[in-house]
Amino acid sequence: MKKEQLIAVYDNHDDAAQAIETLVNAGISKEDISVLGKGEAGEPKDIFEVNKENEDISYWGKQGAFWGALWGFLMGAFFFWVPGFGPLIAAGPVIASLSGALGGAAVVGSMTALVAWFTDLGIEEVEAHKYTDLLKEGKTLIIVHGKESTQKAKTLLNDLGNAQIKVYTK
Repeated sequence: MKKEQLIAVYDNHDDAAQAIETLVNAGISKEDISVLGKGEAGEPKDIFEVNKENEDISYWGKQGAFWGALWGFLMGAFFFWVPGFGPLIAAGPVIASLSGALGGAAVVGSMTALVAWFTDLGIEEVEAHKYTDLLKEGKTLIIVHGKESTQKAKTLLNDLGNAQIKVYTK
């Protein structure tokens, strides 16, 4: 059975928050929505961190109110320190697979752990690098999982505008 993932890229947290609200209000399950964004570190760290307390999201996230609201709304949120990338915040069901990929902090050939994680979702390596770069630039990614949810989300998010949207099948 093929899996589908929709990735929508937002320039700012307000547009991402509006998109999430639209998806949930239209009946897309919270369990099918994940969010990724770059955090801001208070001081440099040289180790990988995972499973930070949810309250730390407010401290580590530049947009603490945005992330603080999301961790309660979308199945929790976690802060990761990713070698070669920096602080990353994730909310939603993506946390389990992301923490597994980043926990090993493996580098496969020219791929960083984050790029490898994207390719595991069914995204080609070139595009995986693009998404990693967009996260580094401070963009917010919304990922919608599941065939029915991705098709509905694509229509809804296209109608909203303000995002680059692509669906991947694996």
